[in-house]
Amino acid sequence: MMKDQKYTATTMAGLEEVLAQELIKLGADEVQIGRRSVYFSGDLKMLYKANYCLRTALRILVPIDTYKIHSADDLYQRGKNFKWEDLFCIDQTFAIQSIVFSDLFNNSMFASLKLKDAIVDRFRYKFGERPSVNSKNPDILINLHIANEVCTISLDSSGESLHKRGYRLDQNEAPMSEVLAAGLIRLSDWDRKSELIDPMCGSGTIAIEAAMLANGIFPGSVRKNFAFKNWRSFNAQLFSGMEMEVNSNLPEPVRIFASDISRRNIDIAYKNAEAAGVLKLIDFKNSDFRNLEPTSENPFLLFNPPYGERLTPDDTNFYAMIGERLKHHYTNATVWIISTHSCLKSIGLRPSRKISILNGSLECSFRKYELYSGTKKMVADDHVSKE
Repeated sequence: MMKDQKYTATTMAGLEEVLAQELIKLGADEVQIGRRSVYFSGDLKMLYKANYCLRTALRILVPIDTYKIHSADDLYQRGKNFKWEDLFCIDQTFAIQSIVFSDLFNNSMFASLKLKDAIVDRFRYKFGERPSVNSKNPDILINLHIANEVCTISLDSSGESLHKRGYRLDQNEAPMSEVLAAGLIRLSDWDRKSELIDPMCGSGTIAIEAAMLANGIFPGSVRKNFAFKNWRSFNAQLFSGMEMEVNSNLPEPVRIFASDISRRNIDIAYKNAEAAGVLKLIDFKNSDFRNLEPTSENPFLLFNPPYGERLTPDDTNFYAMIGERLKHHYTNATVWIISTHSCLKSIGLRPSRKISILNGSLECSFRKYELYSGTKKMVADDHVSKE
């Protein structure tokens, strides 16, 4: 693999800038923001580091061939001529994921089949045998992207989406993606030194991601499997050296406080935190927010109250309660809340910042509230950012 290979890191809409900042901090070169993606370049070590360290990436793709096609047969012919045997062995399984925006193909499945046939025929031509397809758990994952006439074939170096850290042993009915949780924490102005409070922690994702971030624990230390480990080019010694290097400087421990009204949620969060290796860094408490008091003079709260399927749209009393509780019990606090626009209307507080974000398919708003003691209960919204 070339020393300065180009890569594509995919992410969620709204987290592109955060991901770009992560990549720059890792030492990536030529960092450019795209739509739900960030392009960058680096050596093989950077590829390993990106998969291991990035908190807001979903996949790291390695483009291996880009060309123009004028017919479906062009995809087949180019695929058949490509030296797939240099990348993986005949006894390994593979799968193809396709994204197609082109009139040349009726659907992405047809494009996948064309490329699959090309790969199989290449191996048959070279060795008289063919590798098998495994759509559920392949050794080698190939990404096919066709936009009009431009076809890009990439190796997916991650395999399973990077949001699957490996610590989620159980979950509640509406868990937040680990990547979204990490992104929200980075979008907030948390200094990663002061205590962070999640008073509605659910299965613990925000608290766990905050504990991992502040304490220098990378997602790759929990998740053990990456697709690049199945490549012929995998350098185990280089990977091991990278792992030791990134885990060599640990910051001072930072405590996180997490609570939830549901005892079951606390039990789930406890197990997940244990699996993530951060249990000793999080104080879990089974408590109703109505009765929860701040743990410090200048508390920092970041949470994801029930909304969408977990709450009826007209249940405004719950959000009014949150607003009242914050106003009267959390003076001198910085509060970040993600929810739907309609729910947040009922909170009765004026945000100092708004960030539009998608949580799954739901359009949400991530809002900052700055609460002060005395007559100035909340900051004016003169500088509210446009959504």
